[in-house]
Amino acid sequence: MAPRSEHSSSLIDVSHIPDNEKETFADERGSSRYGETPVDTKVTYPEGGRDAWLVVLGAWCGLTASLGIYNTAGVFEVVVSKAILPEESPSTLGWIFSTYAFVNWAFGVQVGPTFDAMGPRALIIAGTVCTLIGIFSLSVSTEYYQILLSFSILTGIGSSLLLTPSMGCVAYWFMKRRGLASGIAFIGGGFGGVLFPLMIQSLLLRVGWGWSIRILGLVLLVLCSISVAFCRSRVPPRKGAATTWRDTLPDPRIFMDGTGAMAATTAGVLLTDLAYFIPITYAPSYYIDRQRLSHEEALTGSATFAYQLLAILNAASCVGRYVAGDLADRFGRYNTMVVSLFLCTVSVLCFWLPDILVPNLDNYALLVSFAKLKNMGDITQAASR
Repeated sequence: MAPRSEHSSSLIDVSHIPDNEKETFADERGSSRYGETPVDTKVTYPEGGRDAWLVVLGAWCGLTASLGIYNTAGVFEVVVSKAILPEESPSTLGWIFSTYAFVNWAFGVQVGPTFDAMGPRALIIAGTVCTLIGIFSLSVSTEYYQILLSFSILTGIGSSLLLTPSMGCVAYWFMKRRGLASGIAFIGGGFGGVLFPLMIQSLLLRVGWGWSIRILGLVLLVLCSISVAFCRSRVPPRKGAATTWRDTLPDPRIFMDGTGAMAATTAGVLLTDLAYFIPITYAPSYYIDRQRLSHEEALTGSATFAYQLLAILNAASCVGRYVAGDLADRFGRYNTMVVSLFLCTVSVLCFWLPDILVPNLDNYALLVSFAKLKNMGDITQAASR
């Protein structure tokens, strides 16, 4: 989230920053929701340096822990639908993952203002606690309501608490290179989506589902600890020690810019992120069903490619996330989003229509092509930040 003008009035030592690396906005005037008097503001951005890139590292780890789980939902869907709750209908199980996706993004409505008022560290610590409790609870969950509470609600809230501050803190350190820095941080989500599915697939045959998830929880603990250590803001809290809970409430006036552009953009990005979740969640199960594997075989070596497919998709998305930053800086965020959304739509249609028209088509090459082309759709996720 971009720094607000209230933050910018704080005095910041920028004497060590070369003039050609500064992005300065002078004489910005306006009053805030809290009634401060208009002031002249001077905002500068380091655009690099040790501290700035350590923040990017912390954001990378936070996004690996949050979006990495988000991008591994396909593995959870396979195990839950084939092994833990095989008697439940697909529509019933769908509520587990749709609730998780919704909570992950919608909870940001509250997390964002809290980040603006208080900074990232407390939120990341809270996100770490919620995520770890949710993941370790998932490892012992056997009933539908237990999985819904532990994964969909608790892990979803934890992911949101990690995701929003990790995205937002990078913006305090970069302006001209913000797209590039954000793209590098967002690679963490793709990296987690490669590491976690392959790790769980390997561990399932050795230690079972419960311990696979517990080991995942330990990896998340390391990632979150690094995020807590390095993610920080360059400016103090808006009201310092006088900050109260009222300062963390969402302000609906940010959507009332007279044109509706802000509200429409926010809704569009939310819908894009929710749509992105669908193929991530169901691609492994789709492959298993097409291969007519039994519930037992779905957790064995016979289903190896289903997990590898998710890793391929996320590995390809790492390229899209990095390229997104550079393209957004060069050609504009909206232009980049339009092109990437078009490519993502084409990839889904090219994958879905042949499967309907030619039901017995061998889909190995088609699945891999879909994964590679869809990585361009991930440009949208990074460019929109």
